Amino acid sequence: MPNLRSIFAIALLGLSLSVGTVGTLQAAEPPSSEAVQASLDKIADRKLPEADQKALQTVLQNTLSQLNNKRDYEQKLVALKQQLNNAPKQTVENQRELTRLKASTVVPVAQRFAKEPIQQLEQMLTERSTQQSDLQKALADANSLIITAQTRPERAQAEISSSQTRIQQINNILKTGKDSGKALSAEQRDQLNAELAALNALIPLRRQELAGNTQLQDLGNSQHDLLSERSDRLDKEIQELQTLINQKRLALSQETVTQQSIEAQKAGGSSLLATESAANLKLSDYLLKSTDRLNEVTQQNLQTKQQLDSLTQSDSALDEQINVLKGSLLLSKILYKQKQALPRLRLDRNLADQIADIRLYQFEVSQQRELLSSPTTYVDNLLSTQPPEQVTPQLRKSLMELATTRADLLERLNRELSAVLNESITLQLNQKQLLSTAQSLRATLDEQMFWIPSNKPLELEWIRSAPDRLQRQLDSLPVLSSLSELADGLTQRPLLFLPLALLIGALLWRRKNLYARLIKVHQDIGHFKRDSQWHTPQAILINILLAMPVSLGLALCGLALRIDARGQNANMGAALLQMAGAWLVFYTAYRILAPGGVAELHFRWEKPQVEFLRRWVRRLGIVVMALVTVVAVAELQPAALA
Repeated sequence: MPNLRSIFAIALLGLSLSVGTVGTLQAAEPPSSEAVQASLDKIADRKLPEADQKALQTVLQNTLSQLNNKRDYEQKLVALKQQLNNAPKQTVENQRELTRLKASTVVPVAQRFAKEPIQQLEQMLTERSTQQSDLQKALADANSLIITAQTRPERAQAEISSSQTRIQQINNILKTGKDSGKALSAEQRDQLNAELAALNALIPLRRQELAGNTQLQDLGNSQHDLLSERSDRLDKEIQELQTLINQKRLALSQETVTQQSIEAQKAGGSSLLATESAANLKLSDYLLKSTDRLNEVTQQNLQTKQQLDSLTQSDSALDEQINVLKGSLLLSKILYKQKQALPRLRLDRNLADQIADIRLYQFEVSQQRELLSSPTTYVDNLLSTQPPEQVTPQLRKSLMELATTRADLLERLNRELSAVLNESITLQLNQKQLLSTAQSLRATLDEQMFWIPSNKPLELEWIRSAPDRLQRQLDSLPVLSSLSELADGLTQRPLLFLPLALLIGALLWRRKNLYARLIKVHQDIGHFKRDSQWHTPQAILINILLAMPVSLGLALCGLALRIDARGQNANMGAALLQMAGAWLVFYTAYRILAPGGVAELHFRWEKPQVEFLRRWVRRLGIVVMALVTVVAVAELQPAALA
């Protein structure tokens, strides 16, 4: 049936187009763009009054714009026909390539590039990152193609209908030679002919889009699936490349530490050699820590960049989706899905302090490098402080080796610190941009979700079908399975839930004592000896303890379901946790407003006022308990509301 409707709609549109085209036979050919541009360039030579000249200039500019639209529509029609001719072949190729990719085995990066130097691996990482950015852009184009194809029938039919109406209006104006009672000038007639030509070029384009909509949607889906698979594989390769680079850096630094440890052991009994060897060992240890930090920051930078690219693509595609799907229920579902997919940002709050520490230590390293710019002078200064009988050629040689090694260590450490500093600054900037983009995208989503309808308007048919749909939803709730999984969660983690269970049992066991204590506190109110300022807080605390067993029970069940997280358990667990808090608040308030309770005896409120508030707290509590349940589920499953 949908195919028959589409064929009938296209046939009807074709018939209306033919009728409209027949009507345009009376219209003259539009002027050429060159002629209009020439008239526009020579408009000053006509020496018209200023108002007439501006009006004529506007008419000529509109004519030129319509002619440009006509040319664009014709070019798009040619490109569309070419795309439709290639679409089946391209779709098949995409599907074949996707099948081949999924069937192929990916050789780990560590095996393929284990012998490559770090510089080569870093260059490869840069190339892969560029490829990933290109893939993300292509993926956004594929998403746009799919969304456009999904909404094309309604938009194209509406546009063709409005174009047909406008064609009829233009034909009537050209036939009468008057517009709003005023005679048409030659330039105005050219403008209408140009608009007519543009509309007659637009309608075949929209008809062709309608005819090939299924092919375009299939092409978009195949491109999306193929690009997603390539992007996932490339993302994994980037992660593995970065891991391999980190491992090689760490291995070099660890080798340096090992060498310096051996040198320190060789120092023997010479205090000067031992001191210099210990200094070199300390530098090598810091070099190892710097390498670890560089690997960590680089990994964070990679993840932040990927999140930023993803959010940027989503942000750029969002405006197009809003314009294309304005007022559509599909837009509501897309926005809910995008909001749910927003990443949870974990920013490094200590990054600014770490950057400052790196700069400070880098300054100290620079001073040491200046001190060791001439190893010979440095060794001579060291030996000048030693007794002459201890200065031997062997000692000088050993000190020269240590000084040369330290100069090399300082050079490597300086490069490593510079790399850490650059990566840290880049990470800081990327995190700021990521936070700004995420906040902007979230604000846009919230604003759009507030204004667009998430469901169809309520009609009589909806009200009639509401009981049946409610029954189906209740039947679909996994009550028995959730109870079984709840029992499993409680029994499988006894050490986690036993303290809460014991606390609930203790509160229930001492419940009579709590009531007795509360009555005694109430009786002491107003007594000149026994009353004190602590009686009211004590009474409120007892009321809270009386409300806690049910609240703790709900929280215990909710926690068990959240930890289990199978199926709908995570949603039900969140709802129970919210209900636990609501119960604690409203039941405590309900008990405070009890007859002869805290509100009457301690706060001295009037009895009618307390009774009124007690009734409304009970009603409001029931509503809030249901509301927090729905909200808790909606926060985890926003798409279910659309």
